[in-house]
Amino acid sequence: MTTVAVFAALSPDNDEARRWLSDELSKPRYGSSEPGFAERMWQSIEDWFDSVLSQISGASTPLPGFVAAIVAIALLALGLYLLRFVRRTPRVARTDTVSVFGERDVSADEFRRRAQAALTRGDTDAAVLDGVRAIARRGLERTLLPDAPSLTAHEVADALATHFPDHLDRLRSAATTFDEVAYGGRHATVLRAQEILEVDEAISSARPRSSAHASEIAT
Repeated sequence: MTTVAVFAALSPDNDEARRWLSDELSKPRYGSSEPGFAERMWQSIEDWFDSVLSQISGASTPLPGFVAAIVAIALLALGLYLLRFVRRTPRVARTDTVSVFGERDVSADEFRRRAQAALTRGDTDAAVLDGVRAIARRGLERTLLPDAPSLTAHEVADALATHFPDHLDRLRSAATTFDEVAYGGRHATVLRAQEILEVDEAISSARPRSSAHASEIAT
């Protein structure tokens, strides 16, 4: 008798059941760390909840009040569980955090060795990324570039081109390939990876010109 009394007190109609769900999900502790996604999930749960309750109320033989209460509570618990699962799911690392300089404690020669090893095993994307990092790191080691981690691949290419104007086109092409692989989801060819390593080799042995050539390069 006690159980029946408890369920009798939890016999909401459809509107009240939906209000329970809406009120519970609106509490601050269910806020999502990814704006926009939780709202869509919330709306999907409410729509599904509304659909289920409509089917129950529209059935030829309506469910008893305590059974409807159990269904409402079960759906509410499921909705809360799904939201908590979403909150605890780790975010996927974004590719726009890829730095053209790479790890600060890795030298240009080490980046080049990594690029060559990647190319040997057929990982052309890694070969391109580490190949361009070798170029950027070498420019930093030779004090031809400012120590600014926020520089983009194209900014590095243009800055180095002021010292190696003969390699302007190849440097810019390497920067474009870096961006396509790092941010565009494209895959590099063996030829492009080899060309980037050739650029690194060429400028590593070349004597840099004065930065006075910068105005010529810009035009």
